[in-house]
Amino acid sequence: MKSRLKLLAIVSFVLIASFVLSSFTQSSIDIKDLKGAWEYGPAEQRATMIVTDNIFSVAVYDRPGKKFVNSYGGKWRLEGNKMIQTLEWDAKDPARVGTEVSTDIKMSGSKLTTSATNETWERVDKGDKGDLVGAWIIVGNYENDQLNKNPNAFGPRRTMKVLSGSRFQWIAYNVGTKQFVNSGGGTYTAENGKYIENIDFFTKTAESVGKTVSFRYLMQDGNWRHKGQKSTGGPMDEGWVPRGTLEK
Repeated sequence: MKSRLKLLAIVSFVLIASFVLSSFTQSSIDIKDLKGAWEYGPAEQRATMIVTDNIFSVAVYDRPGKKFVNSYGGKWRLEGNKMIQTLEWDAKDPARVGTEVSTDIKMSGSKLTTSATNETWERVDKGDKGDLVGAWIIVGNYENDQLNKNPNAFGPRRTMKVLSGSRFQWIAYNVGTKQFVNSGGGTYTAENGKYIENIDFFTKTAESVGKTVSFRYLMQDGNWRHKGQKSTGGPMDEGWVPRGTLEK
């Protein structure tokens, strides 16, 4: 009888220990788990983060007040459950450009928590659907249906657009001088050649916030042709290429 009770006690101890250990151990996070769009904070201090395979962008803005607060981003990689960020721009603290920032991350359902700032982000989309998901660099403009490319489009001074399945942000910056130039972003849809942006923040003109602008888009020779009218007025016919093709 005593042997049986002893055995039951040992089994119970092992089960409890296993449960406690599993409570503190998080399974390894995969890159695909982080891809997509994430948000946190109230409308007056909303933060949106877009994550692609190896590029991320963060924007903080006051949507009701039509005010831009901050933006930072660049390249990222995953090491275990650590997100290692290499900053290419930082609107508030240019000195951080070129540095690495490491943060432990935890995921639970649709929530992502980062240890560095103790922020808890809520997933918006998984970044797995859409023709335009990814990071793009503007390389020139179309004239007479021909793309006039800028040979220095991916030099230190560059303009990049990062898109998840439903969120977008474009950023103009200079990795050489560490200068943040301009940015804008919000929500978008891209279906049947029609690309529509709803602007949530825009550093150039606050009057553009709240506007909905519609464009035509098509994939042409591996490029994204982006054609329409600017939110500030005037025509545009731009050519964008996947950033990955310029880094090879």
